[in-house]
Amino acid sequence: MRRYKGNQKVEPGLYLNPRRVSFKSMNGEARLPGSHGDLYLRVPTLALLVAGPLLGGVFVIFLPFIGFGMLAWVAGGKFAEIAGKGVAASVLVLKPAWRPAMAFLSRGKAVKRVTKREDTWADNVKKELERPDDDPA
Repeated sequence: MRRYKGNQKVEPGLYLNPRRVSFKSMNGEARLPGSHGDLYLRVPTLALLVAGPLLGGVFVIFLPFIGFGMLAWVAGGKFAEIAGKGVAASVLVLKPAWRPAMAFLSRGKAVKRVTKREDTWADNVKKELERPDDDPA
């Protein structure tokens, strides 16, 4: 098989890009798609006539296995998703309430309430200002 680069002018035929695993059929003289870094191989017509029925037979024989494999893949993905949610929920239940970053120095004892200190001077001034004056002015 002869090798061609992307964007190279080629004659009619079937060309395979092995990196992308894609075929490009050219009906007339034209340029191959892609850049200069893309590699194309020209597939001979005789090889297509032999490989076509063989690939079709392999596809028909392995189609049920492909279906079972896809079913197992989807079911396994759903099972993993459900199991992951279950594991996450059980971890939340089993997680201890201990928080090492928090400082609880009371160790579970009742915390005493700190009473507000009374300011006697402020209370006296407040009473004096609120006192009604006996002599009207």
